[in-house]
Amino acid sequence: MRQKGFTLIEVLVVLAVGSVILVGIVLSIHQVVWGTGRTNSQVVALTNVNYAALFIRKDIQMSQNTDLTDGVPRSSVGLTWTDYTGFEPEDERNHICTYALSDNGTELLRTYDGMESIVGRNITSIGFTQDGRVVNVVITATGTGFLQRSKTLEFSVYMRTEGME
Repeated sequence: MRQKGFTLIEVLVVLAVGSVILVGIVLSIHQVVWGTGRTNSQVVALTNVNYAALFIRKDIQMSQNTDLTDGVPRSSVGLTWTDYTGFEPEDERNHICTYALSDNGTELLRTYDGMESIVGRNITSIGFTQDGRVVNVVITATGTGFLQRSKTLEFSVYMRTEGME
């Protein structure tokens, strides 16, 4: 006599194989989501820190003076320089630029000749030191998302000399 249906062993084998396949799929999806979130956070941090460094480098290269004291680290900096690109001495213009973290501590603010702008988001710390005509900068940014990653960038920039040479 032939019976219709499956035996208990057949059902258990199918359940075991299905469970192994399901666990593999779930682990793969988890790894993709987790890895993507971590990578996105790292890209956000890297982009923010490089964008802020672009502005800082340019302004320090133009600057002739800072409000820093040699060897004393600070979390903000004031830069000054004179623009000699005019044709006449009376065309010379003085510029003032400052960099500091915002009150909430996540945005880097740049004030250039009285106009304030945000040049870096998710910036968690910044430090400036001066050694002669060299300004050293350390910037740290933290990415967004549930798997936050941080990126720190350190660089040195030479200031230009006083006056025209």
